[in-house]
Amino acid sequence: MAGRPGTVKTSAAFLPILIAFYAALVVAASIAVNRWAALSLDPSHPRGVVTSVWRGGELVARAVSNDAAEHDPAIDDAVGMPDSELVVESILGEGPLLTHPPLALAISLVSGHDGVVARLDGATAYVTPDDLLAHRAYDRGAKILGIDLPGGADTPVLFALLAERLHTTARRVEDLAVLSRIRVARTTPLRAEPPWAHVNERSLSTDVVRGAAFDAAGYLARNIRHDGHFRYLLDATTGKDLPGYDWPRHAGATYFLAQAASHFHDPELATACLRAASLMRDHALSRCGENDCIGTDSRVDLGSSALGLLAWVEITRTGLDPTYREAVVRLARFVRGQQRPDGEFMHEYDRTEAHPVDVQYVYYSGEATLALARAYGATQDPADLAAAVKGLAHIVGPAWRFFGDRYYFGEEHWTCQAMADLWAYAKSPDALDFCVRWQTFNRRLQYEEGETPYDAAGAIGVGPFATPRLTPVASRSEAGVATLDVLLREHPRDSVTEDLDRQQRRALAVLVRRQLRPGPVAILADPERVYGAVPGSEVDLALRIDYAQHAGSAMLRWIDLERRRDLAH
Repeated sequence: MAGRPGTVKTSAAFLPILIAFYAALVVAASIAVNRWAALSLDPSHPRGVVTSVWRGGELVARAVSNDAAEHDPAIDDAVGMPDSELVVESILGEGPLLTHPPLALAISLVSGHDGVVARLDGATAYVTPDDLLAHRAYDRGAKILGIDLPGGADTPVLFALLAERLHTTARRVEDLAVLSRIRVARTTPLRAEPPWAHVNERSLSTDVVRGAAFDAAGYLARNIRHDGHFRYLLDATTGKDLPGYDWPRHAGATYFLAQAASHFHDPELATACLRAASLMRDHALSRCGENDCIGTDSRVDLGSSALGLLAWVEITRTGLDPTYREAVVRLARFVRGQQRPDGEFMHEYDRTEAHPVDVQYVYYSGEATLALARAYGATQDPADLAAAVKGLAHIVGPAWRFFGDRYYFGEEHWTCQAMADLWAYAKSPDALDFCVRWQTFNRRLQYEEGETPYDAAGAIGVGPFATPRLTPVASRSEAGVATLDVLLREHPRDSVTEDLDRQQRRALAVLVRRQLRPGPVAILADPERVYGAVPGSEVDLALRIDYAQHAGSAMLRWIDLERRRDLAH
């Protein structure tokens, strides 16, 4: 039904006014919130000092004072015991906290940097960032509409810790205590910082990266059992295994150990690699129709066989165990058999009904393409090369064609490694363009110094609030170094090449800084066991084997590239 003449026109005239009013309201609200909640930080005049002694990841003594120079006899006695770690957290600022609704409290703390002070019935209690890290309480508390968000503090854990220290109940703390947010600066007076603690893109060196790669491999080698299983997911704060296992990640870790054993000529790494490889060959190998495949369920996934193939090729190529060559030939035949005529791969195989299942998941097509490209070097079978070339062409072509495809990307770290591996046999300018654009996209997401409260320069993210994850940095760096390798051969003095070079140095630097070498030793149950591991993030100390694998593989790729560049000059 038509309205009165001029109604639409009049409404349209008010639209700019409404937008301007809304913008002004948002700005005013932001200023008000900032003035209420912002911390005034003064590193030279801390408001107080929390001195803690930890042993085996457990807090054994704590004192709160006005000055770091003050000594508490209980702290001195505790520090004198073996394996004790002294941590001093200076309170740089204090500000108010919203406690209701719980979500407001959960998202008010900067993970790894903010703690809480509670005052109730004349008593005061502190929960410091180390307390929350030790209880894995960061990046676990924010949930909106049932969706877990990568941020926030675990408020039940926070209230439980405060209640224990105030000798009351968590409910009384939640209902009656006055809570404030504190920002701390953490120091370890009895433990010197390692020389790589502040490495950046300018100070990064091959020696620093080589040491980091060796320690990442050492972590995996120390955490493999006699039967060949890795300690797949390990809580560094308690030293306990967390549930789960995954054949693709097992194979990926085996692949990295093969790389590292060859690079460092280290017998312990070689032993660990072959132990993990033999578990796949002797206990996880099944029949999928007429071919061998990896997996024992009625349905197996392509990723397990693709990454298993990649690991076995590396073992064969480096001479760790040449007897794997025949297994490479058989497994490559299965991976090829999963390819459709258009180059796409079918990502499952039904062993009961003996046929491939044409479904697709993230990663697997890229893994299969890279594995076949590498297999060709061992088998010299033209069918392996042809399948890899066809797979790459599909991934960078028909598989990724939609409106806006030049401005959005998936996870292509295996794809771009395959592009680099195939360059010597079948140059694909389309694939190189795809990988360069993907790395440009990643560079737009890469943090610069000071953009977030975190140690995030070189990491990847979409804002200052979520703690940057390290695994995307590592996996994209694997692909970034591979892409840089090709660009240096084709366009060595191009600005795009120079930008990508700096991007990889920034990425590798943050991986080196955040690696547990030794990490926050005080809150770790067994620091030696986890030395060299790569955590999920600055505050996620659940250690999965692929975190070390992706970071270590990227490091070794970069070291090899730098060595070739030095020889060329």
